[in-house]
Amino acid sequence: MLFIVLLLVAQALSPQERLNQLRQELKEQRKKVEELKGKETSVLRNIDELDREISLTNKLVKELKKQEDNLTEESVYIENLIAKLDTRLREKKEILKKRVVEIYKYGELHPLAIVLLSYSFSDAIKRLKYLSLIAEQDRRVLTEIETLKSRLDQQRTLLQQKLADLEKIRDEAEAEEVNLKLEREKKKSYLTKVKGKRKKAEKMAREMKKAEKDLEKLIASLQKTQYKKGEEYFKNKRVKLPVKGRVISRFGPRRDSKYGTITRNNGIDISAHIGEPVKVVAPGKVVFADHFLGYGKLVIIEHGGGYITLYAHLSAISVELGQEVQQGDVIGLVGDTGTINKPLLHFEVRRRGKPVDPMRYLGKV
Repeated sequence: MLFIVLLLVAQALSPQERLNQLRQELKEQRKKVEELKGKETSVLRNIDELDREISLTNKLVKELKKQEDNLTEESVYIENLIAKLDTRLREKKEILKKRVVEIYKYGELHPLAIVLLSYSFSDAIKRLKYLSLIAEQDRRVLTEIETLKSRLDQQRTLLQQKLADLEKIRDEAEAEEVNLKLEREKKKSYLTKVKGKRKKAEKMAREMKKAEKDLEKLIASLQKTQYKKGEEYFKNKRVKLPVKGRVISRFGPRRDSKYGTITRNNGIDISAHIGEPVKVVAPGKVVFADHFLGYGKLVIIEHGGGYITLYAHLSAISVELGQEVQQGDVIGLVGDTGTINKPLLHFEVRRRGKPVDPMRYLGKV
């Protein structure tokens, strides 16, 4: 419910307000990351704060690009409007020019002259009416010329403002793209240092074990739904891999090549390009869609019959809590959030809370 309220609030904000809000959030997040430097804090917390900084920067870049596209579109529209107004102004000036030439050639017609030259009283009335219409038309042309000049001045001023705003937005977007690259490098560097020192690596392993237990608690606490449409997909082995890529780590125990420590993989890890669409493997209902310590951006889907699937380390989540999804629907994008330094998807299948090998449920591709 809170997510929906926040979404509605975000939609109600103007583009400038959205930008200012993102700028402020990013400023506060960068300050938080800076304050953690040199402090002996949780490895996972440091990674989590870096991820949040990267995520906010990415959001800001996207919003800036969106604003850039809007401003470009508005500028083109104003330029086209100026061209049309300019054409109309030239046409009106041409009409006025012809009238001035006519007046110069034939002189102004005085109403008394019109009366004296008329054949009859009714003819005089007609001629006076015609003269009045000509005068009214001349006034309209003059008024239109003044109005068009005013509108052109306004639109040209507006265009200059839009182009100036566009330049600022482009500069900011370019600067934030550089920051995004630096932040990703900063996270990679931090993970490399952690993994390069045995004590820190062991500390992160302990924290990950606690994160796994926290995840189990979360799964146990999730309210079960009446959704059952996906159960048959698991029983009949009709499940599909969630992303195009290569399975680089399989289900079960795995040994650290550097320190020789044994850990357990509760799912499979699939190497894929960052931003690759992640698709739900069977019909289900979203029971979790948020950031989770150690797993980055995480989506959990309930399918019925005690089956749930987890999709971790996403760069973006595109589903909402409580949303029903069908097999093949995109639920997010491959990323490198959490305890990894290269893009991959960590995928799990759980049956009544217990992790099981996802490969046993795969159907023929």
